[in-house]
Amino acid sequence: MLTKILEYPAFRSVLACTIGAIMLAPAALAQYSIKELPKDLPKIPMRIQEVLDSIEKNNPSLKAAQAEMEAEKLTSKGEAILPDPEVEFNYLWGANGIGNRHDVRVTQSFDFPTISGMKHSWVKGKGELAYLKYKAERQNILLSAKQNCIDLVYYNALVKELFTHLEQAKSQVSSFEKKIKAGGANVMDLNKAKVHLTSVQGKFSRAEVERQRLLAELKSMNGGNPIDFNANYYELGEDLPTDFEAWFQTASEKSPSIQYVRKAVEVDKKQLSIDKTSWIPELSVGYMSEIAKADKYRGLTLGVSIPLWTNGNKVKQSKARLTAAQSRQTAAEQQFYYTLQSQYAEAASLKANSEMMRQALTETDNRNFLLEAQSKGEISMVEYLVEIDQYYEALEQTLSTERSYRHALAQLNAVEL
Repeated sequence: MLTKILEYPAFRSVLACTIGAIMLAPAALAQYSIKELPKDLPKIPMRIQEVLDSIEKNNPSLKAAQAEMEAEKLTSKGEAILPDPEVEFNYLWGANGIGNRHDVRVTQSFDFPTISGMKHSWVKGKGELAYLKYKAERQNILLSAKQNCIDLVYYNALVKELFTHLEQAKSQVSSFEKKIKAGGANVMDLNKAKVHLTSVQGKFSRAEVERQRLLAELKSMNGGNPIDFNANYYELGEDLPTDFEAWFQTASEKSPSIQYVRKAVEVDKKQLSIDKTSWIPELSVGYMSEIAKADKYRGLTLGVSIPLWTNGNKVKQSKARLTAAQSRQTAAEQQFYYTLQSQYAEAASLKANSEMMRQALTETDNRNFLLEAQSKGEISMVEYLVEIDQYYEALEQTLSTERSYRHALAQLNAVEL
């Protein structure tokens, strides 16, 4: 429904004017008048996904995480390549006229093909771990940005409603000032209207300050590039899953943190397999030449490196690492499940409460009636202030509950970022 409404040019024009007025509110408060709106005000609010796309492109922490990922991948690859070839040159002086001799030897060590295949598989796993680590960092940054956007939607909506409240309060003060000059009102009602106006001005200013703070945070996350996010409603298309268990299976497959602990177990299993074969000798092959005064020899050289001292407790260490990784996986999966289960229950409750509160608020919106009744003298100034303040208190509670629901929903759907 909201999407269809936004398609009407008249509604977009009204929304643009309202946002512009909010941005100019501090100056308007000082003079009790609305200044001219900027001509370059965007007609269609920026979407949250557009904000996230921009931050993913410009965020310094994400750029650093990506560079770190590439460095870890290259480090892992370096552990599986062949060792450097060895070149040896000997020059020997002969005694009693037998002449000198020089030797040249070039050798290359290598593992058996089976071990080489294991190491390449291990390197691939380490590269995937580096990528999953980056994905987890990316998810955390984008989730933080999305939570900021949700807070901004709340404050944009609150500022819009308080701006209307502020205009009504200023209208009250102006009306009573005119009535006093005409002898149709008393100073006590005027003072009550002025106190009410001051209170509304304070709420408006605090909301605007918080809104600007959130915009500054998004600017920082966007690499110093400003973000003009003026949306005052939540986008359609994101809702609470109907079946938690079925949804959880998909979420656990997409979660980079869960994928990381699972992949870590696989990598440690591969490391254990490599260490179990560490008793296999390392081979070396090369070329050698020996040239003396009267004789010349050239040929191949073969060598075997027997791992007598370097193995130590490698297998025991690998088994201990694997046991620790499996324990971390179990703990992470359990924590992930119960955390999401709790968040799901919280989100379901918040959704029901926010929908109920929004419906009640819509049905009991008597602002225009109250203003008209008070101006005609049908209700007193005190009655008007009590009723209007009750309405705006309920409005703020409704907006706050809707924000809390969107925060919980964002946490649940973080794996989709």
